[in-house]
Amino acid sequence: MSSLMGVRGIVDPTNFSWPREVEGLNGFVTIPAKPERIITASVGHDESVLALVPAERLVAVGAFTKDETFSNIAEFVKDRPEITRDPETIIAQSPDVVVTSPFFTADGIDALTRVGIPVVQTELKHDPEARINNILFIGYILGEEERALQFAMEVRERYESLVGVTSKAAPQPRVLAVTQYSDKLWVAGSNSTEGGVIVAAGGVNAADEAGIEGNQTTSLEGVIAMAPEVIIIPQPVAFGANEFRESLLNNETLAEVPAIKSGRVFVVESKHFTTLSYWNIRGAEDLARMLWPDDFSANPSPAFSLAE
Repeated sequence: MSSLMGVRGIVDPTNFSWPREVEGLNGFVTIPAKPERIITASVGHDESVLALVPAERLVAVGAFTKDETFSNIAEFVKDRPEITRDPETIIAQSPDVVVTSPFFTADGIDALTRVGIPVVQTELKHDPEARINNILFIGYILGEEERALQFAMEVRERYESLVGVTSKAAPQPRVLAVTQYSDKLWVAGSNSTEGGVIVAAGGVNAADEAGIEGNQTTSLEGVIAMAPEVIIIPQPVAFGANEFRESLLNNETLAEVPAIKSGRVFVVESKHFTTLSYWNIRGAEDLARMLWPDDFSANPSPAFSLAE
């Protein structure tokens, strides 16, 4: 499968038998046989795995993956056993492989490796090429190369169809992603998931313009200085998103901020805007409909396909 040439992490892209070797963030790992029992301990990875293998092969998930507030696949895993990142809870499920994120601890990886469980720690990034690489890499780890190639094409085509329209739309509005937790305002600047969604949707990330890197706190004065024309709130409704929106609209200090003045302040589905998986394309599609209603259908975007 020449399409796997150049995929980061695949040591020998001509080897489709077992065992096979891959290189994760935690080094070289040998996978002895096709994994039938899979665990990731990561919402973003769970979302990717469920696109590549039948649901029964994902044998246990974390609490966040089962919670529809944070997970785009909660309905498919509600009956799965629940694990934490404590290695003992993972070992109890007898996985054939653990594919997990950069946030999994080195001590946890060592504990799993010592009992003979292959662990592959892979990147989770939001840029288009990293997204495709991760799908293909995970597909190879799981022995599902054909499905991974098929799904990567679906994801790529959906993204390119979106940006084919939004990249030509003008003038691009300044958009600010802002949330409120514990009385602190947070904005998403460059190299943030929300920032990538804003750009894909045809907006200019106002926080990035202001020189903010990643997700950082700000003040009301900071919001005023960024002067966004559109504000999005990628915060769960269960965590006060609607109340936060009303507080912004009714704050006299912000009255001259263009987004406040025009009422263009939107609560958006947080799990589409903050997930580290292909589902953030859905967030970009949703935002594009808000920014460019004449260019996109008002109908919700379709779901992504799942493995059969």
